[in-house]
Amino acid sequence: AFENTSAVAAGVESAYKVLKRKGKIQDNFKILAIGGDGGTYDIGFQSLSGAMERGHDMVYVCYDNEAYMNTGIQRSSSTPHFADTTTTPQGTVIPGKMQQKKNLTKIMVAHGIPYVAQTTFIGNFKDITEKAHKAIYTEGPTFVNVLCPCPRGWQYSAELLPEICRLAVETCVWPLYEVENGEYHLTYMPKKKRPVEEFMKLQGRFRHCFKPGNEWTIEAAQQYVDEKWEALLAKCK
Repeated sequence: AFENTSAVAAGVESAYKVLKRKGKIQDNFKILAIGGDGGTYDIGFQSLSGAMERGHDMVYVCYDNEAYMNTGIQRSSSTPHFADTTTTPQGTVIPGKMQQKKNLTKIMVAHGIPYVAQTTFIGNFKDITEKAHKAIYTEGPTFVNVLCPCPRGWQYSAELLPEICRLAVETCVWPLYEVENGEYHLTYMPKKKRPVEEFMKLQGRFRHCFKPGNEWTIEAAQQYVDEKWEALLAKCK
């Protein structure tokens, strides 16, 4: 179910180990669990955290499209600051969501698991392929956070999907990096860091940020990304 993906995967992995020990299974398998951001950052976080802490030999992949897209585009804790959703509608009272996006990748690193990675759904196939391979073939619990822009929820034309992913990386809104046994490694360094507004302006969920009087929201978004990017660079090898 929505909220217990990790609990089910952990149970399957435990049963697999028992059957393996009894000689009823000869082949080697890695348990794979996939959830959206709502079921991962929010209502499934408890079971995810428990599975990671207990050390189940499993891969968890988060399909992060930054809202509850399949139930009505409600905000999740993955929704970024100022984004317009059905439960944080921009208007005269609030300029979209008023909280920052939860840094789940960093939270997974804090669990002390052997492999954590952040990548995008499309735009850099080498990056996502190599990280998927590492996650599968690393013994123990691993986590891969994949940014997956939603045309309807993010309010953009579907053909812009590769460009949206590219700009998320080039603006450092969504850096590509991995953490192996506690060591941070940047897997892509933009040749020239692009302004955050280039990423935001292609999405209708941020359209209000470009209206006269709301320039401060873009400035705040840029400052937040800059701070997080510098902190990440300080940690990376």
